[in-house]
Amino acid sequence: MTSAPGIDPTLDTVTWWEIPVVDLDEATRFYPAVFGWTVAPFGEGYLAVSVGDRMIGGLFAAPETPTEGGVRIYVNVADIERVLAAVTAAGGSVVTARTFIAEGMGWWAEIADPSGRRLGLCSDRDAAA
Repeated sequence: MTSAPGIDPTLDTVTWWEIPVVDLDEATRFYPAVFGWTVAPFGEGYLAVSVGDRMIGGLFAAPETPTEGGVRIYVNVADIERVLAAVTAAGGSVVTARTFIAEGMGWWAEIADPSGRRLGLCSDRDAAA
C-alpha cells in the first residue's frame, strides 16, 4: 500500500509505547532478561528502552497496582516458548499460554511482569522443535 501524495505514512501509526511499572530496578532486570532490550535512565522515574541504537519505548514508575484495562501492546518474537520460559525465570508469569490464532496468522500469548503489568506476545512461527 502506498500513501497518497503529500501524506506522511508515519502519521496516525503507533510510534512509541510505554509500560507502567511499580519497581524500576526490577523492570531493569526483567525486560532485558526476557526480550534483550537495553534500558537506560531517561529522566526522573523513567527508563528508555532500546534495541541496538534505536529507542523504541519506555518504562515509567507507576505508583499503583495495575488494573485490567488500559493499552495492550504485543511484542513480536521468534520463539514464544523460549520467551515464556525467560519470563518465568526472570520473575514474571504466564497469563495465557501460546495459543493458535488462525491459519496464516500464527500464535499469541500473554505475560505479566513481576509488577503484574500485562503484555502480549505474538509470532508467526511455530514452536521450536
